[in-house]
Amino acid sequence: MNTTTIPDSHRDLVTSANVALSTLNDDGSIQTTAVWVLLGDDGFLRTSLAKNRRKYTNLIARPTATIFSISASNPFHTLEVRAEVDIADDDEERSFMAKVIAPYGQTLETMAEQAREERVVVTFRPTRVRVQG
Repeated sequence: MNTTTIPDSHRDLVTSANVALSTLNDDGSIQTTAVWVLLGDDGFLRTSLAKNRRKYTNLIARPTATIFSISASNPFHTLEVRAEVDIADDDEERSFMAKVIAPYGQTLETMAEQAREERVVVTFRPTRVRVQG
């Protein structure tokens, strides 16, 4: 199934789940990292990234990414989101970061080191959503 929205049948793969975020390095190679995401009421995935990370640098230079998630209990239940990204600074209180980490049992206090970093909110605007299972 190809679309630009995440169907209800696959929202479990981006709710309190680790997902793989792939970006493109300067040399064209792929850089993939596990991240936490939040699915907004508007249907867009968002994550919080530190400005001192390769993912951030790659997204500034090439604002496209892929998010991939696979069910731990069913390897045929997958979600791939190819997207263009928008990047905005998180506020000094790290309001968005707090929202992203809460479903994973974390707080700004338990992640104080990361909360001190300069952070951004990355919004993934799907250009293609592909699901299986």
